[in-house]
Amino acid sequence: MPDTSDHVLESVEEHHVVAWLLSELKGMDPKDERFDAKVTVLIENVRHHVKEEEEDWFPQVREALGRNRLQELGERMEKAKAEAPSDPLALASARQ
Repeated sequence: MPDTSDHVLESVEEHHVVAWLLSELKGMDPKDERFDAKVTVLIENVRHHVKEEEEDWFPQVREALGRNRLQELGERMEKAKAEAPSDPLALASARQ
């Protein structure tokens, strides 16, 4: 596996920013002058995060793990979904 510690820490912080923005937007009136700006920042953050993962991170992981291990991890993740919060604002990072 490639060294993941820096990427994981950055990824956690990016997820935190998204949850934080969502929590702010939830309580805002869409007519608020800052609402559209916050939505734009949210969209830009998510697009940047997805692009970074798809272009940089995922290819390295695919190469390092191989098809069988990725399939196994995918199956474990699918099972874990049943216990995962469905509301992103229920995550601890949204409250901190």
